[in-house]
Amino acid sequence: SGIPEIKTILSGFIIRGYLGKWTFLIKSVAIMLAVASGLSLGKEGPMVHMACCIGNILSYMFPKYGRNEAKKREILSAASAAGVSVAFGAPIGGVLFSLEE
Repeated sequence: SGIPEIKTILSGFIIRGYLGKWTFLIKSVAIMLAVASGLSLGKEGPMVHMACCIGNILSYMFPKYGRNEAKKREILSAASAAGVSVAFGAPIGGVLFSLEE
């Protein structure tokens, strides 16, 4: 799904290649096909994962955030809150999810 792995990354563990460009591309195409075909899959976990992939990719564009793991975790926390907000349509729920982490 993506949420347990994001929680693991936010706690400080580094998983190489999990938040990369190819992961984002393949997961976004797969979730679009799964939802369009009517499969009974939850889209909340993959939405959080894709939002964190985008946050990770954008953090490497700015050296201040790309080199500092603590700053990168702050961006990933905000990205996970955005993913929860998009998936559930509840912005306050996304903020509460972010504060929980």
